[in-house]
Amino acid sequence: MRGSEEKVMVRGNIGTFLIAAAVIVILFVAFILALAQHKLPQLALDLSVYLFGTTLAVFVVGRVLAWREARQWLAAKDWLYLILLETVDDLLKGLLPATVPQEEVKEVGPDEKTAVYEVVGERIHFGETVAYSPLRLLVRPGEKDLQTHIYWHAMELGALRYVELAKEALSDARSQIRDTFGSSARLMDADITTMLISFEQAAMAAIRHLESAANMRNEKLEDASYGDGEASTMQRTREADNELAFVSSIIVESVVDAAMKPKAWLEDRRHTREGSSSPFRRLQASSRARTGPKKRT
Repeated sequence: MRGSEEKVMVRGNIGTFLIAAAVIVILFVAFILALAQHKLPQLALDLSVYLFGTTLAVFVVGRVLAWREARQWLAAKDWLYLILLETVDDLLKGLLPATVPQEEVKEVGPDEKTAVYEVVGERIHFGETVAYSPLRLLVRPGEKDLQTHIYWHAMELGALRYVELAKEALSDARSQIRDTFGSSARLMDADITTMLISFEQAAMAAIRHLESAANMRNEKLEDASYGDGEASTMQRTREADNELAFVSSIIVESVVDAAMKPKAWLEDRRHTREGSSSPFRRLQASSRARTGPKKRT
């Protein structure tokens, strides 16, 4: 194997040497003929013109064509990034409650709710088509409040039902991202590609962890169901659901945290492309989520 690689390298070096030798010979012959005919200035001018033309064709024209081709794909890239941002926001809507009732937040007044996220009123338009309503997360990932809100949401829906809904939302997001990679990966920048790969892996791990937690909850109840009375069974079920909701809140919070980086990049991309008139200007990148008083409704 090594011998064959060395032969290929030698052949490549010989080919380069032969081409260089041929060019040198041609230039030498042209120099001799021009010298014999007293046309050295004309030879120098012709060589300068050929060198300039070659440089223009190879570098300048090549770059212009590449730039024009990139410009042709800008609209497709914008649409692709909008779809990805909508995918991330749809996932957040599936995992998080829109608001938390006042029983969960003691510092708010009666009949008030704390918003976990809000959908911006203005929408992104493509011609006459309403494409997307941007989402702004109002609670920073990593804060204790976010995990508490997720726990309340899981208990409100039922721990097992919430796990199934979360798994479905994560699976849909993974499918959308994988379809995007399969059809449009060459349009995407390297930065967002890396972020989405990391996010997709985090979503896949979260699905496995949620399945494992739900299975452990069911097995625990099955083991404890024999010989227990109805009251004891209900108590154990409540405890198991509380544990599953708590574990799910930790898992989901980690996924939300993983989603923030590509979301912030995609929002910043829209800011850069559309300027100050873009509705995305009114979005705060999720990494800069507000730390002040939470919005109440």
